[in-house]
Amino acid sequence: MKFKMLFFLLFPLLCSCIEIETPSENIDNLFNNYFREIISRNPETASQLGLIPQMGYEYDKSKLTDNSFKAIEEEFEIVKKYREKLSKYDFTKLSSSQKIISEIFKAYLDNIIDSEKFRFHAYEINHIFGIHYSLSNLMTKYHTIQNKKDVEDFISRLNQFPQRFNDSIEILKKKEKDRMFPPQQIIKKYKDILEDFVSSDVIDNPFYKYFSEQIYHLPELNKKEKEKFLTEAEKAITEKVYPSYNDFIDYLENISEFVNEDTGVWKLPDGDEYYKHCLRKHTTTDLTPQEIHRLGLKEVKRIQAEMLVIFDSLGFKDGKTFGEIEGKYWNSLEGDFFHYSRTEEGKEQALQDYLKILGETEKKLPELFSLIPKTPVTVERIPESEESYKGQYYEMASMDGSRPAAFYTNLSWLPFKPGMQTLLFHETVPGHHLQIAIAQEKEDNYIFKNLTFFTGYIEGWALYAEKLAYENGWFEDVYSRLGYLNSELFRAARLVVDTGIHHKKWSRGKAFNYMKDNIGWGSYGEIDRYTVWPGQACAYKTGELKILELREKAKKEQGNDFDIKEFHKIILENGAVPLELLEEIVDDYFD
Repeated sequence: MKFKMLFFLLFPLLCSCIEIETPSENIDNLFNNYFREIISRNPETASQLGLIPQMGYEYDKSKLTDNSFKAIEEEFEIVKKYREKLSKYDFTKLSSSQKIISEIFKAYLDNIIDSEKFRFHAYEINHIFGIHYSLSNLMTKYHTIQNKKDVEDFISRLNQFPQRFNDSIEILKKKEKDRMFPPQQIIKKYKDILEDFVSSDVIDNPFYKYFSEQIYHLPELNKKEKEKFLTEAEKAITEKVYPSYNDFIDYLENISEFVNEDTGVWKLPDGDEYYKHCLRKHTTTDLTPQEIHRLGLKEVKRIQAEMLVIFDSLGFKDGKTFGEIEGKYWNSLEGDFFHYSRTEEGKEQALQDYLKILGETEKKLPELFSLIPKTPVTVERIPESEESYKGQYYEMASMDGSRPAAFYTNLSWLPFKPGMQTLLFHETVPGHHLQIAIAQEKEDNYIFKNLTFFTGYIEGWALYAEKLAYENGWFEDVYSRLGYLNSELFRAARLVVDTGIHHKKWSRGKAFNYMKDNIGWGSYGEIDRYTVWPGQACAYKTGELKILELREKAKKEQGNDFDIKEFHKIILENGAVPLELLEEIVDDYFD
């Protein structure tokens, strides 16, 4: 359930080329100029967003983004420049909407500035969002091919892979002295992904297959031209792409002396401070690691108590730990009512059932929302070539309309039927899609917000959406309700495990055993996610609890006049915001 919208955009790279408006002019120009400057220097991001020339945002589609150390250093200078300009505006003279957007912009810039001293702490070797992930998406989905120029640009990008990988290796070399690397199991996972990519013949390579499929339907090219471009693409993959991956594999094979098995980021220089920074960035709160750990323990205990009552009514009572009782329950659920057959037919049926749940849920939205997006959302299968390293996630529609909003499901593991509703509520409606599409469709939406990402709000809303469905009886049966509670329990346990790993110095084994004892199953895959993405897993529960807290506060103040649709409108109408700002917005409205 990973939401992967522009994760890497928290750290835009680039150098200044556009003159910023003086504070005497409209602050909207400041926001627009920032976006233009970032996009002009970040062509991969522009392709991901689906920007086209007619929109007025210039970028070179034939280029990859400069991710060199020099570019990273320039990034911080650009952000500081815009932050200084922002500080010179008189906020008292701004409109209400401008004040809110200025606070969002300020928080976004401050997040980046605060990360400057930790520029080497984030793991370059990362099996979730490493270089393989961004380039795979770019070359199989984001780089649209609609004319001959797009074809030439695609091949140009393939030929730039050596520099892109060399930049990454150079950054890794700067980390060697302080041993700023993830544990060995992460490096092995990453190496396996890269080796799998280069193991296939070029004609079976996902980049080549995507390219050949796109130009096949391009009427602008004759047969001879298509064959010429296919030959060029094959040559680029053979001589540029595969060698780049192999160079990275060679580097990974030779860094064992810089690697240890410690799981948490406490092992890094100023690791404790870095973890606090990660928590602030993702939760947008000042909660300490210890406070989040205690909050997690409290939530785990509360949710377990609710589940035990249901388990008892179903005859599941005996067990030394909660996890043992829950494990017995889940293991008892057998047959077609709970599971799909592990066949292509079973996978297709799962996809159709997801679409059915989505359609039924969309009909219920007017019960709770006055703001309902017009942008459709669908469910799509992750390509088999990407199943080894991609989880399940939502992706917003591209701005040019070439790519729909979609929940991508990984069918290499078939879903457990009682958990499907919860996942759809989280990823589509009333979760991620409803929230993000509303923001996209807003007439006065500021385009720079496509670069911002406040995890506490975004994931907090999606978890709140699950709760909303549970509170309003949208789950079909007791098994689906327990599926929801298990999902909520999992998110609460994340608070404990993430802080356990990075603050309390838990081993990988201890984290696994905590999960097994308290949620009925353990996953080293999940633990490895928390290892390379410190603090992110803590955003879900902290965000959900803040929204619930604000709702209860509004209910008390409004009494019988409280309108859930109006409350949701206030929460959603400004798009993603830091949780502290969200509280100010709600308080101002209901005061």
